[in-house]
Amino acid sequence: MKKLLKMEMYEISHNYIYLLMIGIAIVYGAYSGYGDLEMNCYNLPIGGYEALLAMLYDAPGTCILISAFPALLIGKSFSNRTLISKISYGNSRGIVFFSKAISILIITTAVMLIYSFSGAFAVTIKYGWNAPAEVNIIILMKILICTTLLYLAIFSIIIFFGVIFRDNLKTVIVSVITILMNAIYLFVARTMNLPLYMHPMNLLRVILTHNSIFQFISFSLEAIILLGIILTLSYNIFRNCELK
Repeated sequence: MKKLLKMEMYEISHNYIYLLMIGIAIVYGAYSGYGDLEMNCYNLPIGGYEALLAMLYDAPGTCILISAFPALLIGKSFSNRTLISKISYGNSRGIVFFSKAISILIITTAVMLIYSFSGAFAVTIKYGWNAPAEVNIIILMKILICTTLLYLAIFSIIIFFGVIFRDNLKTVIVSVITILMNAIYLFVARTMNLPLYMHPMNLLRVILTHNSIFQFISFSLEAIILLGIILTLSYNIFRNCELK
């Protein structure tokens, strides 16, 4: 699996879709960093730390933008028959599936973080980092680790739709609509008192200000469990589906 995973990462890193993802994340992130400072949601001094929190707070909207790219990646794997060729070379379906899923999730989550840090970096150059005195590396690491796990859980639904439809266009459309509807629900639930607390997109925001050890562990565990459930369901479908 290690060799196949390296191959997957090499293929994706040389794919124009991935390069476009990186380019958009850097340019749009740097541009958005200054725009997000106008919100000043956390009443922090203007600087890179405030920009970072603001951009992580906007994660639900960014997920919608980014979701089309991993959907294209998994859809193309079925459309151009690369998954079939790897299985025909003697690799088990389990190894092929998990190497593809892991590589896509890693790349997509990395792009999300690049987006946030590019904005924070651009603002830091002009205004400085300006983090509050009580903020330390441990707090920042708790936020980033939990955020990363939640990103993986959210984007794993794209893998699920990929193995269901095994089609480029259908995977993109359904994935984007699903993440869009969840982002809309996040907005509507706040005004209508609908169940929201354990929604992954809501936790992306809650962890920014409520990052105690209990919340860090509980949110991270939820993300890991959700990720495990979705990938297990996806693998069971892939293991039994007919690859054309």
